[in-house]
Amino acid sequence: MKNIFKIILFTLPLLATFSCEDSEDLIVSSNGFELRKDVTVTSPSILTPATANDVFAKFEWDIANNGPATVSTYTLQVFDHSDTSLSNPVEYTGNGLVVSPTSRKATLTVVEFNKLINSLPNYKCSEMDIDIRIKSKLGGNAANAFSQYSNPVNVKVTGYSLKLPVMAFVKAGNTPSTEPRVAASTSTSNSDFVGYMYLEVGNYKFYQADACQEFISPIVFGLGGTAGSLNSGGSAPSIVVATAGHYLVRANLSNNAYSLTPFTSIGIFGAATRSGLGTGFQVPFNYDATTKRWVLEVDLIKGKKFKFKSNLWTGTAVVPALPNPPYAPGTASTSITILGKTAIPSVLEENSTTGQGDISVPGTDDGSREKYRIVLDVSKPRSYTYSMTKI
Repeated sequence: MKNIFKIILFTLPLLATFSCEDSEDLIVSSNGFELRKDVTVTSPSILTPATANDVFAKFEWDIANNGPATVSTYTLQVFDHSDTSLSNPVEYTGNGLVVSPTSRKATLTVVEFNKLINSLPNYKCSEMDIDIRIKSKLGGNAANAFSQYSNPVNVKVTGYSLKLPVMAFVKAGNTPSTEPRVAASTSTSNSDFVGYMYLEVGNYKFYQADACQEFISPIVFGLGGTAGSLNSGGSAPSIVVATAGHYLVRANLSNNAYSLTPFTSIGIFGAATRSGLGTGFQVPFNYDATTKRWVLEVDLIKGKKFKFKSNLWTGTAVVPALPNPPYAPGTASTSITILGKTAIPSVLEENSTTGQGDISVPGTDDGSREKYRIVLDVSKPRSYTYSMTKI
């Protein structure tokens, strides 16, 4: 009898616990919350780099009502209004999102909002119909977190493209969309277009892309009144390429100038290539015309550093001119550009500063060598890449 009484006493708290856990009070539900745009801030309808640091809009919203007393996390989402399935949101993660126990606010600058709409898959340079909403999330486990959304706030805005400005160097009879290109260093620059390309003999003109970096209505530039100068208009004379080969092409629209600098090879140089003297001499790569990449299999000294360079070399191979690898350009050579690493893995940029941009061969410097297959791709302007695979 005593045992039965003990069992009953033990069971009652458990039943009470299960009853509470099954209570409807703990079942979350979407009860909505409101997002409001600050009407004292007039959002510009056209975004420009000149107004990048201006405030585009300010928002505030209510605490998300999830049913029981809960604490949600919040993110701001941007959609194209035509995305009726709401399947392609872009989320804002900047410092302008400030949430505290007493307030929930977001302040977006022009540059931040422009970056958000540029990230939409159907971004266009003309006016866009954009919806902004807040996502409330309850729970840290993505698999079973509970989410609900505010009402959308709609804005109509024209952004500016963040793509690098490009120009196509077009051979007569061809179309700009298929021709090699030069690109500027920033989205607002027009003075330092550059690109590596192989050119055939023929007549060429530069085609400047529109604000969205498309060639629907390009501006055409041909030869100006003096050598190395440009003149806009379809009637301008063509730029004549008399010798087929590899060229470093530059254009400057701030002073309407251009240059075509021939080079015969791109290669690797540095202490990783050979012991002793001559580390400044490059070991040239082989060009694959199909893939438009430069390829080399070479022994490199572990732990040592190297870079790449383009070279105009008209000499002959001297074997053996230097310690392994026994290959060096003759005296009739000119270094055109030097490419070194960036903060982004496998990405290169023009960098001739000593000690900066050096690439290290994996391993400890013990004087031994390992063979690598190196593939260098400079066919995409301002987006030069390389890969190293140990053989």
